[in-house]
Amino acid sequence: MALDYKQIGLKCGLEIHQQLATKKLFCDDPSALRNDKPDFTITRELRPMAGETGQIDIAAVFEKKKRKFYIYEGYKDTTCLVELDEEPPHQINQDALEITLTVARILHCKFPDTVQVMRKTVVDGSNTSAFQRTALIAFDGFIETSFGRVGIQTVCLEEDSGRRITEDQDSVTYRLDRLGIPLIEIATAPDIHTPEQARECAEKLGMLLRSTGKVMRGIGTIRQDLNVSIAGHPRVEIKGVQDLRNMPQIVEKEIERQQVAISSGEKLLPHVRNVKEDLSTKFLRPMPGAARMYPETDHPLIVLDEKHIAGLKLPESFEDKEKRFLKLGLSADLAKQITRDEKVILFETFAKQFANTNANVIASTLLSVENEVKRKLGKEIILTDKQFEGVFHLLNKNKLTKESLLDVFVKVAEGISADDAAKSFEKLSDTDLKKEIEKIKAELKNVPPDKLQGIIIGKLRGRAEPSKIIEALKWQK
Repeated sequence: MALDYKQIGLKCGLEIHQQLATKKLFCDDPSALRNDKPDFTITRELRPMAGETGQIDIAAVFEKKKRKFYIYEGYKDTTCLVELDEEPPHQINQDALEITLTVARILHCKFPDTVQVMRKTVVDGSNTSAFQRTALIAFDGFIETSFGRVGIQTVCLEEDSGRRITEDQDSVTYRLDRLGIPLIEIATAPDIHTPEQARECAEKLGMLLRSTGKVMRGIGTIRQDLNVSIAGHPRVEIKGVQDLRNMPQIVEKEIERQQVAISSGEKLLPHVRNVKEDLSTKFLRPMPGAARMYPETDHPLIVLDEKHIAGLKLPESFEDKEKRFLKLGLSADLAKQITRDEKVILFETFAKQFANTNANVIASTLLSVENEVKRKLGKEIILTDKQFEGVFHLLNKNKLTKESLLDVFVKVAEGISADDAAKSFEKLSDTDLKKEIEKIKAELKNVPPDKLQGIIIGKLRGRAEPSKIIEALKWQK
């Protein structure tokens, strides 16, 4: 029987954290993860500090009781003294600030006159300083969903935490490559009243962020937290929501857990939980509060200019971009897919650069060829923009057929240049095509005519378009 979410008093909110494609927030180090061996490690023990209220946050006390040491891995060329907490923060990254202001404008937010960078106490080891720097950039906005309007309480700009590598009984090891990457945090009001609305709202916010073209893409670059409560149960924050398709089920399982907790007479306190593989959740720590916040005295106040904010160029909406792509000749499905894909900027570049190439071929190749090459080679591959450009250049010059693209990209993925890879699939001229057909027919003179056409198309696959081969065979009859 379906739940009556209104009757049980379901309230749900979202916190979306998205990495921005800029340098780090308070230094000039690159925002890039590394898998090579670190150059050095340092070991620290952290302790919680009293916040602005004069109290120590309950969640910080909980983490401190674990009595763990923290090991930090860094690199000589991409880890600086800011990340090691040996130097004050530099001026806030202006690109990251502009992106955040732009997103807040799209969300119809209001802006303060000045922004104060704050310190948020975090003593789980994920920050070398035992705090995370965060700044409230905007507030009181909204986003529309098919279920109704959802308020946006705050839009913040903050630094990402260190990347957890290993853990044992006594210590946790973090890598400092992720520490300091700019994060935009969007927190909604508890205006979500069904599990499906939670999914839709998260999807819309993710699409909005991607529409800026200024966010990082890939696993771990965007993270969603859920805040869920029903009547009679305090708010619970759920971390680790990765796949938006699972969000409705996670909400439903949390509703069920809260109903059991209420009926069993448990002591009900707000707290934080983690998602498990079966989409149920487990206790993580008490809910942090205002006691963890205090001002960052090493960074000046940031004055926001109302005229500058009003003049920010807003990104093209997905709907408008789709319409523009349809005019380029893309099918409706391809236009929708490429608009929402991380290669959309690359597509627009190539569509202009290679005007002689069908836009559908460019879009479908960008969307699918890496997976097709992976199946051929049996391993993960990532093609560079330059590799794509090299192959499309040859296609645009009519030196390749679209039927040969997969074979050429396989060779390119194996380390062969586009020019060398294309030599085996160089497009036949009309004269050479007729000669090749005559040669194959002479070799296969005993093959019945009804089977010969398929064999010839197979042998010349990638070097001539099938329609050209069929046309040439008709001419020879």
